[in-house]
Amino acid sequence: MAFVATFLPVVGSTFLIAFLVPIGDSLKAEPIAGMAFYAAGVIAFCGLSLLPTNVIGLVGGFAFGFGPGLAVLILSIVAAAFFSYLVYRRIGSRRFADIIEKHPRSAAVYHALLRESPARTLSIIFLVRLSIVMPFSLTNFLLASARVPVLAFCVGTFFGMLPRSAAVAFVGSGLSELDLQDRGDILFLAFGIAATIATMVVITVISRRALDRLTAESGSAKTEVQTT
Repeated sequence: MAFVATFLPVVGSTFLIAFLVPIGDSLKAEPIAGMAFYAAGVIAFCGLSLLPTNVIGLVGGFAFGFGPGLAVLILSIVAAAFFSYLVYRRIGSRRFADIIEKHPRSAAVYHALLRESPARTLSIIFLVRLSIVMPFSLTNFLLASARVPVLAFCVGTFFGMLPRSAAVAFVGSGLSELDLQDRGDILFLAFGIAATIATMVVITVISRRALDRLTAESGSAKTEVQTT
């Protein structure tokens, strides 16, 4: 299941990229109906691990512009995550906890997720979602299999996915205004993409370090309790 959740969206993205412009143009032609159709597509395809949120976010920014595209994207992503949570929680392996315990770092995150305060659970979900290294579908599978509280899952998903959603919506909106004959437009878009990638890498590094601190604190507290 983890393998499918990781690599199936990559396959789907190759098809979506090929048709990004015609799909974006058709959605743009009817904005209201297009947003409804787009939201349904995000929920279905991302929720079932058929498409990654990054590529489908480009379509939203391209079709609706940065502000409206980001709004419909992030709300649809949370709905897709919830849908995926319901699916994976139902079919997730009951041996998940036993498997996790064999890997010290994963076990530290797992214990911090479920055996600490609700605030810490929410913080860890938020930090995991911030990282661009963790695919959306795989994270859904892992968190649902770990049976994290659904409210923390949805809230952490919203705030954790917001920066990367804003980034891809911004890039997508730039594509809609791109004039291939204008060198200035191309350079501006290239700079925007580079700046966006750099920003997301910095956010990922910061979130990774914060996650390391949280899990280290959890492991230290657990050791102290056992010693006592």
